[in-house]
Amino acid sequence: MTQRVNRGLLARPEETALDWLVLRVPAWVTPDMLTGLGIFGAVLGSLGFALALASWLSLGLVALGLLLNWLGDSLDGRLARHRRIERRIEGFILDNGVDLIAYLLLAGGFALSGLVALPIPFLLLALHTLLSNLALARMMITGVHELAIGSIGTTELRVGFLTLAALMFLAPAMFQALVPLLAISVLDFLSLFWAGLMLLHVALVLRRDLRLARQADRG
Repeated sequence: MTQRVNRGLLARPEETALDWLVLRVPAWVTPDMLTGLGIFGAVLGSLGFALALASWLSLGLVALGLLLNWLGDSLDGRLARHRRIERRIEGFILDNGVDLIAYLLLAGGFALSGLVALPIPFLLLALHTLLSNLALARMMITGVHELAIGSIGTTELRVGFLTLAALMFLAPAMFQALVPLLAISVLDFLSLFWAGLMLLHVALVLRRDLRLARQADRG
């Protein structure tokens, strides 16, 4: 039996909120409906970013989209387990597949916004997917499915995206200014810096996982 572990910064308050919500989901709402709600939220969030945060409406779409994506993505499996209708293997595959689609939608909306250089959101998505795949491979050794990468999980990423969207809406000139000597915008620089940190984390995690794998092979 795989153990799910979430060490994200917001894990505890999130667990409390989800425990409260799952008891109040109407009987006619199914886990599959919540999965669909999560994808719909990703579409709204993507549209809000694609509008380049031109108005309060676009910022509101980002906020509403990320909220609905969190609600659907976080509650679908929990509701299935609560009602004892969990499809353990099918649900696991569906959850991961839907997550990837949602991430792709959000990355696409961010790329279409013109706020960052076109390849950067997809570079960040590729690195995040790489780290997620390493976590899935590690699960084969440890039996633990880590829901967060270090202390950053999908909930923390959603909060980060919403905060960034609000800051870009309120102070666009700050993020569009060019970094001296580099001829790239502040937002591009911050995004590439984050990509560099993720790449370093990939190397460290891969090294650690290979050491675990060697120990498992010997044992």
